[in-house]
Amino acid sequence: MADAFLAALAPGELDALARARQAQQQVNKALRAGAERELERKRYAAALAERQFNRVDPDNRLVASELERRWEAALSELRAAEDAVAQRASTEPAKRSGFSKDLNNKVVALFDSLPQIWANDATTDAHRKALLRCLVEKVVLDRGERDVALARIVWRGGAVTDLHVKMKVNSVAKLTRGEELRARLLELALTGVPDDQIAEILTREGHHSPNCEDKVLPITVQRLRLAAGIKAKAQRNRWTHEPTLLSAVQL
Repeated sequence: MADAFLAALAPGELDALARARQAQQQVNKALRAGAERELERKRYAAALAERQFNRVDPDNRLVASELERRWEAALSELRAAEDAVAQRASTEPAKRSGFSKDLNNKVVALFDSLPQIWANDATTDAHRKALLRCLVEKVVLDRGERDVALARIVWRGGAVTDLHVKMKVNSVAKLTRGEELRARLLELALTGVPDDQIAEILTREGHHSPNCEDKVLPITVQRLRLAAGIKAKAQRNRWTHEPTLLSAVQL
């Protein structure tokens, strides 16, 4: 979230946001003009239907009834067009102008020091949350069924950032690459590679344990190896020390 926030404040992103706002304003203006033209057409049609009804001979009931029906239909369409214009006016976002040159320069200057401000020990979590609230409209989290969740950040102004977040799960089967991890682990175990070395290799290859987001734990290797019925051929001493020092067993 912090990296996405700082990236969103980059000068290039601010320029893109200003251009997007300008384009959206042009689209809204065109839609509003079209709705108003349609409203004028409906008003003219309703007025024409009224004049035709008023000119008809009252004794000609069949024609008068048809003209009255057309007038009522025109009035109904006119009311619908008026409601549509009123609804657009009430829901259309307030006009947002782009950054002024002076404000843009100030934000760019702030951006250069913002990462240091964010990481500074004097900046509390409350301060960071306040900074996020200035720019973030909402965050939607799609937890999914595996170890990667999709976090969608909707920024003020409409821009969207999608982040993939690693999550803890309770089994290898729920890992996105769980089958690949298991196959590779058993392959290494069959060649006699110790559990801790297998864990290091799998971590370098981008795997991680279900209950750990950034690495494969030796205990995970051991459990999968034993579940597959593979005995350890040779395990390295878990604890290493300088040759000049004594281990607990030696003591």
